[in-house]
Amino acid sequence: MINAGNKYLVHEQNIVVAVGDTDFNGNLKPSAIMGYCQDIATVHAHMLGFGQYDLLAHNLVWVLIRMSFKIHKTPCMGESLTIKTFPEQPSRLDVNRGYYIYNADGEVVISASSKWCVIDINTHKIGRLAPLFEKYTASDFIPNEPFEDANCKLSALPNLKDAKKSSMFTVQVTDLDQNHHMNNARYGDIILNACGVDILKENNISRLDINFMAELFINDKYEVYKTQEDNITLVEAHKAETDTVVFRAKVEWSTLTHSTM
Repeated sequence: MINAGNKYLVHEQNIVVAVGDTDFNGNLKPSAIMGYCQDIATVHAHMLGFGQYDLLAHNLVWVLIRMSFKIHKTPCMGESLTIKTFPEQPSRLDVNRGYYIYNADGEVVISASSKWCVIDINTHKIGRLAPLFEKYTASDFIPNEPFEDANCKLSALPNLKDAKKSSMFTVQVTDLDQNHHMNNARYGDIILNACGVDILKENNISRLDINFMAELFINDKYEVYKTQEDNITLVEAHKAETDTVVFRAKVEWSTLTHSTM
């Protein structure tokens, strides 16, 4: 882990794990982790001059492409945490943003990374990132991701016809974000629901990778498929009655030690 100190473009916030952030075991849910990362990324981007409203002035919006996180020690309800975030040096068309979540003892309990691009609102084409970061130099950015192989590309679910299929779902008003499509953090709950109660009774999530591939809007219907092999659950969602993949996810399981408060 690199020391995300004042040398780099770093922002930090404090968090207290709320009741609604945890599952029936009292463990921090994927949707909560994704929400923490999304919230601090939004704040930091605004501070650096390329936030939501800065981009809208140029008819651009941020789009989350992929995300990965590792849970090293499972935070529990009521625990005080600190989250730090930092953008890496952008490539021409995408940029990675890293995150560390620390407990009160200063231990890294979660490390995460997300990959973003910008889309033109009118043409829906991916835009170049250089103009957004023009006032920053290479030395302003942390030189690598919080862990190797973060934001990996996931393959299609093997043997989809043999995968376990959940019922059809419909996007509701409470699923929407400010761009009027399903909030990225909601996918964390969809994934957890697909995994099911039985595996959660005996295991904790140690790593989750997700590829965001298509947007969902109000009243869109979608279906969720999963396969299980040893300690890995693969999840894939499709728009109903189409071949359009909404997201792919890979969940790795292990028995982890709870963080002590």
